Amino acid sequence: MRKLPILGFIGFSLIFSTVEKIAYAAEPPSNGQYVSKKQYDQLKDEMNMLKKQVQLLMQQRSHQGTGSQSFQQAKTEKDIAEIKGEVKTLKAQNEALDDGTTGFLLTGYGFAGYTDSETSNSSFNAGFSPIFLWRLQDNLIFEGELELGLEDKSTTVGLEYAQLSYLLNDYITLGAGKFLNPSNYFTERLHPTWINKLPDRPITMSEVAPLQANSQLGLQVRGGIPFGSMRTEYAFYVSNGPAMNNDGSLRFNNFTDSNNNKAVGGRVGWLPFSGFELGYGFEIAGVDDLNGDTLDVITHAVDLNYIKTSKYLLGNIDLRGQYADRQVDRSSSSTLAFDNNSSGGYGQIAYRPSLSRISYLRDTEGVFRYDWINLPNTVNFNDEQRWTVGLNYYLAASTLLKFAYQFDNKQGATNDNALLFQVTSGF
Repeated sequence: MRKLPILGFIGFSLIFSTVEKIAYAAEPPSNGQYVSKKQYDQLKDEMNMLKKQVQLLMQQRSHQGTGSQSFQQAKTEKDIAEIKGEVKTLKAQNEALDDGTTGFLLTGYGFAGYTDSETSNSSFNAGFSPIFLWRLQDNLIFEGELELGLEDKSTTVGLEYAQLSYLLNDYITLGAGKFLNPSNYFTERLHPTWINKLPDRPITMSEVAPLQANSQLGLQVRGGIPFGSMRTEYAFYVSNGPAMNNDGSLRFNNFTDSNNNKAVGGRVGWLPFSGFELGYGFEIAGVDDLNGDTLDVITHAVDLNYIKTSKYLLGNIDLRGQYADRQVDRSSSSTLAFDNNSSGGYGQIAYRPSLSRISYLRDTEGVFRYDWINLPNTVNFNDEQRWTVGLNYYLAASTLLKFAYQFDNKQGATNDNALLFQVTSGF
């Protein structure tokens, strides 16, 4: 008959140990740490153990007789009541810890480079882009990226994106804020310097006069849907629309909308098998010309991406391509009375003999890219095409040296051949 006091002592010992841990975890730690998933799971396991102890005590009590055992039953009754109260408190504290636990991750990338072109002075450059990720709950995430760079005699700070995302279910995610343009595959997926195979971006993605917006400010819904071994992904958004410059070009730094015509766009991707993706993107917007008339702007884009590791090629093959076409209604303004249509894109191939038996060859990668842009036929714009040959060397999985030479051909303007170098690291 001594089993009941012993079991009660074990139950109280476990409760005291668990409550002590929760009390410590519930206080804001002095060193800035938070309760980890492992700690939370451990607390849940201990709570389940206490439940089993309670059940065992109740079973022991149900098998007791009467008479000489009445005193022991009364003592056991009190022990069980106390243990039940402690278990209830423990459960409530566990739930509070679950709701209050957040996860934080700091990542990003940085680079330093050198450019020597025929039309400008040779110059070194550098930049740093920290990326902040917070998981507020399992289905609530905030992410943001800053761009720190050098321009003339000052340091520039830019907000690349800042978005709050809610995971509605396995197939739908809602987002709000400033986000990378989903209809522009290169900008959304490939623009970080440690991912981009060359030191610069394709012409149509340039910072000066991009063919598509690099980012959007608004709302988006996105997700993916599996179809057997295949998969599709989608992203649709509504955002502040672009604005028109006096020469007919468009600017996309749409922090405030120039009119009430919001841009609507998106992208649908098809992944029939591993490593291959074909996508279609679009955007419909309205811009005001010099007369105040609203002109329709329609942009279509297609992209193709294929990555494969082949034992026959002894390495990795990386194929990328993207094409965009932008149509703007003809303006009634005499200054802008021309066909304001633009198109362009790029095609790129990279090969890395990662399966080679020679160590230095495994870390070497060759790259070739052809990119072009066709602009309206006016004195303000020049068609351009470029051929870029590059050689990369990987110091680590996300740290590499990039060397490239660029052959440039501008219609009606001076060509701008350039030697490019960049060292970059993602972390």
